[in-house]
Amino acid sequence: MKKAIFLDRDGTLNYSLKKKNSTKVRPPYKISELKFYEDIHELKKYSKDYLLIVVTNQPDIKKGKQKNSFNRYINYKLKKIIPIKKIYTCYCLEKENNCNCYKPKPEMIFKAKKKYQIDLKKSYMIGDTWRDIGLAINSGCISILIDRNYDKSLTKSKKYKPQYIIRKFSELKKIIKL
Repeated sequence: MKKAIFLDRDGTLNYSLKKKNSTKVRPPYKISELKFYEDIHELKKYSKDYLLIVVTNQPDIKKGKQKNSFNRYINYKLKKIIPIKKIYTCYCLEKENNCNCYKPKPEMIFKAKKKYQIDLKKSYMIGDTWRDIGLAINSGCISILIDRNYDKSLTKSKKYKPQYIIRKFSELKKIIKL
């Protein structure tokens, strides 16, 4: 069985932008807003022993706030920086009926498990919000919150507590032994 590091995208690998008059964040909508965190290069060293797989909610496409072509552009640019094996995307809205993929629901990770024969107990989920931690817990992965200095309403949850908290990817060496 293989091992994976599942990664959220917006806010974890690239910067998210603060929504106006809100504590919430949003993905970039245009090239001038797209900026990747410099520390994501640290993930390259794990790609020999772990599949790097992105799992991302993208409801703004369905809402018409972001174009799918720009979403694909972000993914293309990301794959130029780090060796991503696969990107799973949920385009559903948060409260959409019959959706099993909107994080923290585990369908995206379960699809990857089946396709790549992944041992989830030896795999990690890294993200910047409680939804990502919930996804890790709901799928049986080890949970790591990367603290990007958000409002606590985005990172704290009574139901989901991260096993680890890091501030940058270089701190992974304390958690994931190569």
